[in-house]
Amino acid sequence: MKSMQVDVLSEVSNCPVVQMPGRRYPGIVIQGDTLRTLLADVEDVAVLCGDVGKPELSDAVTGIKEALIGYVRVYEEAMKEAGRSLPYANPEV
Repeated sequence: MKSMQVDVLSEVSNCPVVQMPGRRYPGIVIQGDTLRTLLADVEDVAVLCGDVGKPELSDAVTGIKEALIGYVRVYEEAMKEAGRSLPYANPEV
């Protein structure tokens, strides 16, 4: 873990906007528990899409789900390396 200065463009609760050094555009910070909840919601939608019979919809949801799985894995690995506990129960991703 390292410390660095970031520019904070907005401090809106659960959606702060920050500019990382070296990045052209700012990003938003999503709390870890909110990130995991988003993944759980998309997993539910993916199951429901299977019943609809629209492959394009299913493919789109799968793409979102895979991106969120990647973000959750990065978050969980960073927390582990920092010796911090997760703000949620750790179901396998």
